[in-house]
Parts: sequence; C-alpha cells; structure tokens
Amino acid sequence: MTGDASALYNAGTTALAQGRIGESVALLVAARRLDPRAADAARNLAIAEAHVAAGRGEEIVPLRTTPPSPTLSTGETWWLAAALLAVAAVARAARAVRAARTQGAPIPPRAWTRAVAIVPAAAGALLAAWLTIAALDERAHPEAVVVVPLLEARRGPDEPQRPPVLLRAGERVRLGRGTGADVEVRLGGTPIGWAAREGLWRVSDAPRYTRQFGSR
Repeated sequence: MTGDASALYNAGTTALAQGRIGESVALLVAARRLDPRAADAARNLAIAEAHVAAGRGEEIVPLRTTPPSPTLSTGETWWLAAALLAVAAVARAARAVRAARTQGAPIPPRAWTRAVAIVPAAAGALLAAWLTIAALDERAHPEAVVVVPLLEARRGPDEPQRPPVLLRAGERVRLGRGTGADVEVRLGGTPIGWAAREGLWRVSDAPRYTRQFGSR
C-alpha cells in the first residue's frame, strides 16, 4: 500500500468529525499500517471503533490514554529482516576471510562468532517468512471496512438460505471471491455471505479516497 500516513490521518479525522464512521475507520486503519506508533491516529481510531461498538449495542469500553506500543510498520519490519540477514552474511564472510588467512588451519571454536552468524540469520529468515505469509493472506483475503450505514451479507444462490448477516458502518472484514457487483465477506476466517462491493472499502485502497475529505 502506498500513501502518506499524515494525509490518511487528516482524512480519517475529517470523516470522523463528519460522522462518517466507516470511512473514518478505513482511513485511520490505513494510516496506522504506515505509522503504527502515531498516537493521534490510534486515539481517533479508538473513538471511531467505539462508535461502531455502540451501533452494535455493545458496552462501551473506556478509551485507553496510553501511547501505542513501539510497533514496527510492515516496511520497517522488512528492513529489519534484511538487516539481520546482512549481519549474518557479514559474520560468515569474516569467518571465511579468517579461515583463508590461516591457510586452512583449524579455527578455535568461539561460541559468540557462531551466534553472530546463526542467530541473526534465523531471526531474519523467520521475520521474512512471517511477512511473506501475511502478505499472501492480505492478497488472498484483503482487509476491508463497511462504509454504508447497513450492509447485508447474503447467502449465494447455490448455498443453503438463511437470514442475511447485517454489518454496520465501520465493521472490519476480510474479502474473498468476487462475482459481478458482489464480493464474498469473511469474518474470523469464515465466509458469512455475499455483499455489494460498493458498500466496502479495501484498506489498501484507502489512500485514493483522501482527496474527497480535503486532505493533502
């Protein structure tokens, strides 16, 4: 996802002030993806999600005033994984140079030199694998937010019929297959029905909606 966190925050805050809760949630979630440590975006997102909970008739939990945890963005996490793998590569290269200088003579084992080569490599590989899995999941089932006051998730024509699931503005879902004007909606990894695409904003598409809220 490309975009500017401050522009998304400004647009999301404007939408919140206008009572457009769905749009506000989508824009602020996108802003936090780019800058997860932004305290203002976290606070306004909590306010927007409190409105969503109130619409569902849930008990309102007092807003947290503590600053966000020092979480890394996806881009920063990729850089961290690359840095760890680079450290491991440099350590292995240093060991190879040292072995060449001793003309193949046995090198006394040093636990810390092995750790410098192995630990960053393992950590970097695990981080890269986790990020890849998350990216594939987002590609297969992108996160989206309901932006209309009420959205019906209906069963498909070839599926057992039941009353539609009603989703309110600001609720966050995952998307599945699409057909025509409809898209499959998923909650907690489980498909719950099909809904109109126009009632949902994909979080990854949020940057292109900032202009309509006067954000630059």
